[in-house]
Amino acid sequence: MNHVIIIDDEVQSRNGIAEIFKNHSPGWEIDGLFEDGSLALDYLQQHPEVNLVVTDIRMPKFDGLELISRIRKNNGTIPIIIISGYSEFSYAKKAVEHHVFRYILKPVLPSEFDAVITSVENFFRLADPLSEYNLTQSEYDQFLDLLFSEAIASNKKQKIQILEKQCGFTFPQAWFLLLTGNSEFSSQLFNYRTVLQKFAAGISSEHHVFLFCEKIYCILLKKEDLDDKFLKKQVQRLLWKFNPGLEICAGIYHSDHDDTLKNAFYSGVSALTQFFYSKDPIHIYQDQTLCTFPYSIYQNLQLQLTGSNLLNTRDAVYSFMDYVRNEQPSYYELHSWLNKITLIIIKHCNDKKIPASCYIDYTESLQFLYNYHSLEEIESTILSMIESIFEKIAEQTRSTNAYLVEQVQNYLFQHMNENITLSDLGEIFGINYSSLSNIFSSATGQTIIEYLTFIRILHAKELLINTDKKIYEICSEIGYTEPKYFIKRFRQIVGVTPKEYRKIYTS
Repeated sequence: MNHVIIIDDEVQSRNGIAEIFKNHSPGWEIDGLFEDGSLALDYLQQHPEVNLVVTDIRMPKFDGLELISRIRKNNGTIPIIIISGYSEFSYAKKAVEHHVFRYILKPVLPSEFDAVITSVENFFRLADPLSEYNLTQSEYDQFLDLLFSEAIASNKKQKIQILEKQCGFTFPQAWFLLLTGNSEFSSQLFNYRTVLQKFAAGISSEHHVFLFCEKIYCILLKKEDLDDKFLKKQVQRLLWKFNPGLEICAGIYHSDHDDTLKNAFYSGVSALTQFFYSKDPIHIYQDQTLCTFPYSIYQNLQLQLTGSNLLNTRDAVYSFMDYVRNEQPSYYELHSWLNKITLIIIKHCNDKKIPASCYIDYTESLQFLYNYHSLEEIESTILSMIESIFEKIAEQTRSTNAYLVEQVQNYLFQHMNENITLSDLGEIFGINYSSLSNIFSSATGQTIIEYLTFIRILHAKELLINTDKKIYEICSEIGYTEPKYFIKRFRQIVGVTPKEYRKIYTS
């Protein structure tokens, strides 16, 4: 019997998912339906028999990502399915490090989710010889891809041994051949597997083809008499079979007996990403000298962010990317550099109270350099993130300024009979009076003095029509000390004297 718990703050959604499980197979038992992550976590700690978690992302109190993080501290293997009503794939990417099994958008189609349940059942069998089960070739490939990704992410011996058992050979001293291409290539990935499998079989009987994160094909080859020159020549012949418009590039790495699977794979990625600097489509891994981190550019970017200067901040990004092009850092270095850049951007956002939604998609994408096919794409991501942040800052500034202007207008109306100066207003609202004057003028098209005069004259009109008060009394009530000055200003603005105005509108 398989045990599942479902977490979603919407009761209708919880019940709907539960119904799909009930209709799928009697082999599933729903152990609990929970409205937030804290309740589910408490249950999991007391019921280790649960072997599948289905959770929403956005929930009050304790969201899905927090739940996943807590689960993985105690259980690194239980499959977790994320279901969300929002296209928040950036959040799913963040959960990749915790081995999320699937990310599904609401509304959930029963047929789609039924297929996912089947995938989970097959996943449970991965520790057993797959030949004992009636799986299609595509299902076999799909779940070995999943196991490969998990083995790299966790780098755990148990996972790697299961993977080696299925492949039939060990990974130390194997050849790692990685291939990727542009967005057109990525959109057709599944069409190329048969070609790559045939290519691998032609080189070695001990081989396997994996698709990593639906982005990179990794061909593992085990053959003693294989050398990099021969392999490069064979890869060149392979690439000739593809449309040049796909911009396919390859990275080659030969692991040694001390390499972990994770290190070997990412060494292959490092060779692959040399395509960023040289458009030679095939790169063989080689040790690279360390590059000096551009501290002056980094500090300038910090300075321009603090100064809220968009054009200068963009220029700092361009300078950073030009430095990358000139120095050509390795995958590991570039990844580290981008982490430093994104961290100061995130810190700036935190200081400015910018919501994470403005930058999370970009920062998560930059965590996985294999998402990119060129430095120009990386540069575009950083610039888009910067523009999104500055746009939000401008929006918040406009909102803050609008509230400030409203408060000033209310204060002036309530205190129009007092002797009000710009300096007084600056002290009252905690802002430099010059800045306050500029904000007010930009928002209203009037200076503060012009607005104060306007509301005083407006109130004087009401008093002239609706009361029998004397001119000097009205003058005092609206904040003027000299009746002659009041009469002069009234005539300048209205076109007639206060006495004439009263006569026109009361006779």
